[in-house]
Amino acid sequence: MERRSYGPWLVLLGALCFSTTGTVQALAPEGSTPYAIGALRMLGGGLALLAWCAWRGLLPRPGHWPLRLVGPSALALLGFQILFFKGVSVAGVAVGTVVALGFSPIVVAVLGAFVLKERPRAIWYPATAIAIVGLILLNGGAADGADLEAVLLPLGAGFSYACYFVFSKPLAQDNPPETVMMVLCLICGACLLPVFWLYPAAWLASPVGMIVALHLGVVTTAVAFSLTLAGLRITAASTASTLGLAEPLSAACLGIFFLHEPVSVTGLVGIALIFGSVALLVLIPQRAKA
Repeated sequence: MERRSYGPWLVLLGALCFSTTGTVQALAPEGSTPYAIGALRMLGGGLALLAWCAWRGLLPRPGHWPLRLVGPSALALLGFQILFFKGVSVAGVAVGTVVALGFSPIVVAVLGAFVLKERPRAIWYPATAIAIVGLILLNGGAADGADLEAVLLPLGAGFSYACYFVFSKPLAQDNPPETVMMVLCLICGACLLPVFWLYPAAWLASPVGMIVALHLGVVTTAVAFSLTLAGLRITAASTASTLGLAEPLSAACLGIFFLHEPVSVTGLVGIALIFGSVALLVLIPQRAKA
């Protein structure tokens, strides 16, 4: 398979790993908080990647770590953890994930044009338009009774996620994706350490709590972010962010089938449209630059 052609598939696999985050948070034992979940995710993912990078000889080396990229990437990732998990707890798994990830492709396209000098692929415009219609249909019924906080928190999470996408891409051009994510996760985890003093984490001692912690750290962070960043190295940021809409699609399905969250006929149409949008971006190959 041509190198550029598998970039979207890596982003898609990463999005599917991400999509289990909200469901796992909903299944966490009583006493868990959105802030502790976010801190646990970053610390667990950073330590898992540290072990992997040490084993593979991928520990960071001096150079290619400009503060103008590391700083915004880490801050954006930190903001996403806090806003996303709090937003999901307020708005629900399906709605919170859909609003957060549905907003990010537009922001990524705008930031990518200014920061990365990237123009979206021609297919990105219809694919994103289809996805946005699908998101409106999927989210419409649930949003009717949502308060301002339930909308603003996921929107803030989507903006943070878009900033992470744009500023982390240049870092992955000069360093292995696993190394980049290890550095960013450990920085975020260190910043979130005070959370464990503010919110008791006794729930981690239970078997379910341990499974939740392991899944959040390894699957939804170490594996998901590394796959996404590896795909982002050879995929336009705007395309990758729209492919990330597979995450709210999958999260909505998990919320419907495992958490028994209700879905309407328009919601099912919305799911079909998002699936079609992602299929367009994956199946229509990228053109390599001359």
